[in-house]
Amino acid sequence: MEQDTPEATSSSTAESMVALFSDENKAYIKTLTNFFTTSKEEQEARSVYLNNIRPTSRLAAVLVLLFERDGQLRVLVTTRGKHLKTHGGQTSLPGGKMEDIDNGGVIATAFREANEEVSLPLDNPHIHTLGTLELHPFHKLVVAPVVALLTDNSVLEVLKARKGEVDHIFSHPLEAFLDPTLAPKFESLVPHGSKHWPYESKYHHHIDYVVEALGGMTYRLHCFQTSASPITGLTADVLIRTAEIVYQREAIYERYAFDQIRSFDALVEAFEKNRKASVPAS
Repeated sequence: MEQDTPEATSSSTAESMVALFSDENKAYIKTLTNFFTTSKEEQEARSVYLNNIRPTSRLAAVLVLLFERDGQLRVLVTTRGKHLKTHGGQTSLPGGKMEDIDNGGVIATAFREANEEVSLPLDNPHIHTLGTLELHPFHKLVVAPVVALLTDNSVLEVLKARKGEVDHIFSHPLEAFLDPTLAPKFESLVPHGSKHWPYESKYHHHIDYVVEALGGMTYRLHCFQTSASPITGLTADVLIRTAEIVYQREAIYERYAFDQIRSFDALVEAFEKNRKASVPAS
């Protein structure tokens, strides 16, 4: 099955979406839509790569659903059920592994999972899919972030956490992934030193890990203090990248470890090189 690559957003469609946001965010939304309308070749190349991955159960997708509230662009996230076998209690974007019903499309996967996890309506006219971002390796999966805009917040009122799978639905200001000190200006965060923020630093923390499977490369895991569970790891990486595109600037903290690999292709190359080197000679 071929990937469900969205067609490039037309200029008239993009302009109509931009018009639905406040004056202070119109320029940011225009930047985001322009990013996807001008990266058609990259989107198509990504789709070709995904189409060649077998089995399709190695594919996964997450939904980056952006919306505006009180003049701030925000992203929808969830706290996973604490009793789940994998990553229980952690913060994640709605999403999960591809299933046969998705017909090989990561966009279909992202929205099906969001529907199952938080009852996000399917085929809603107020949800506009823009495209996919850079792929991410996650354990043995290849994860595709799917970016979409929500232009009617009444949709959020129907969201409902799926019992056992999602403990909490919340959101976080997108700009705070570049400047974490902005977060407390927009909402109350969990207390410093609490279960959800045990770190000495405020608002942002990072931990550097050595990844042997990538030849001893260092991976910097970012953590962000929120109104609920912290946003960390893959979810943080995806949202940092989204914020960089929207606001066209870098984070105020050091984004990468000194030897960290920064592209998906380079990660795959390093992994394969290390894997072959670890295979005993016959």
